[in-house]
Amino acid sequence: MDADRQVCAKNALTMYEQLDTLGFVINKQKSVLVPTQRITYFGYILDSVLFMVFLPEDKILKILKTADYLLSKTKIKIRDLSAFIGLLINAFHAVLEAPLHYRTLERFKVRALKISPDFDSLVELGKNEKQEILWWKQNIHAKNGKKIRQKPVSLWILSDASNIGFGSSCLQKEGKTGGRWTTYEAQNHINYLELLAIFFALKSWAVDQNHVHIGVQSDSTTAIAYINNLGGMQNKAMDMLAKEIWQWCISRNLFVTAYHLPGCENVEADYMSRNFSDTTEWMLKRQIYSRLTSQLFMPNIDLFASRLNAQIEKYVSWTPDPNALCSNAFSLDWSVFKPYVFPPFRLLGKVLNKIREDHVDKVLIIGPYWTNQTWFPLLLHCLISVPIRLPRHRDIVTLPHNGAHHPMGKNLQLFGAIVSGNPLRIEESQQMLQKQSLTVGVSVPENSIQGLGRNGHFGVVFGTVIPFNHLKK
Repeated sequence: MDADRQVCAKNALTMYEQLDTLGFVINKQKSVLVPTQRITYFGYILDSVLFMVFLPEDKILKILKTADYLLSKTKIKIRDLSAFIGLLINAFHAVLEAPLHYRTLERFKVRALKISPDFDSLVELGKNEKQEILWWKQNIHAKNGKKIRQKPVSLWILSDASNIGFGSSCLQKEGKTGGRWTTYEAQNHINYLELLAIFFALKSWAVDQNHVHIGVQSDSTTAIAYINNLGGMQNKAMDMLAKEIWQWCISRNLFVTAYHLPGCENVEADYMSRNFSDTTEWMLKRQIYSRLTSQLFMPNIDLFASRLNAQIEKYVSWTPDPNALCSNAFSLDWSVFKPYVFPPFRLLGKVLNKIREDHVDKVLIIGPYWTNQTWFPLLLHCLISVPIRLPRHRDIVTLPHNGAHHPMGKNLQLFGAIVSGNPLRIEESQQMLQKQSLTVGVSVPENSIQGLGRNGHFGVVFGTVIPFNHLKK
């Protein structure tokens, strides 16, 4: 091998003569003495320019021909299916995604042989098995070609899981995140949870990455094996999850390699998988949210949420989150959204100032009816709708992972209202409110958290009494 063709030819001849002198018998028919950048070796095409391995055309045609045959028959011999599986396994060296698209067929074959150990027995392929065969038929040419060596790791992610949650950290981004499992997720085996934690870590830290090699460190040897082997036969659920992980990565041109890290060294990720801040996880009852949006308007993003309490598919999380659009709502320009906000009560003043600064057209905001708070006058000046008094159900605000009620219970009086940071919109809306308002002079209740009557009101702004509306059923 050499960059210069003539030097390479000379080296090849020298090596040939030296081996012949030493008594080795050289097969001239199988030897290639003329320098080339593309050679067929052991049934594969090696390309030294692209540094990739390819299937030769005859092997591709054989896969396609066999696939057509299997799909054309109502019933096939187990022997023919086994031969096709053998062709797919042979393609592992040249097709990166090959391991992702053969195990469904392998499991079918194993089940069939348990029923009848005769390889000449006839079986009928199911829908999933036909889809796998069809994948090869449709993608074999496009997916042919696998890199001999991946580029160095440029992003390192540490992942860990416990029976109650997941955690991860990223060395390059100097951050850490975590969260609780849903009730359904927590029922899975810890090995599955470790693999799911890796998936969540990738989605949290690599969603903005492209064409990079990611190194994932975990203390689970089982999860590591399912990543590096692109799945496995022992556990179908983990195999399906590994397939989902790799399809997510391949769609972003990401390559992942998993490495073992002893649990005692995975301190940050382990801590984040066991310690959580529930103060940001309170969620408005979904039925109440649905009724409220039907009465007011449907927002297009939830700005203060997590994957457990998000009311809308598109949401912004507090820290990197596997399903979030991004994290840290205060770093965004809110003017491009029509948001839903239910922030921690201590942040209501900051939220209202952000709405005014970004000139947001309209925001659906949820908050407590606390007239003595410093942010309440600002809220009144931002209103563009009559606020809606939310019912005092014990479960109107809960923690999504365990259903725990808010400590204030029925003493918490919440409202829902549309606010705006657009001065013209505010002026127009307040003129309309003047026409809808109650008689000026009605006093505001001194205790802001006591029950309001049917004719109660929300507050007064510019001499206009703003009434309270009731939530429609």
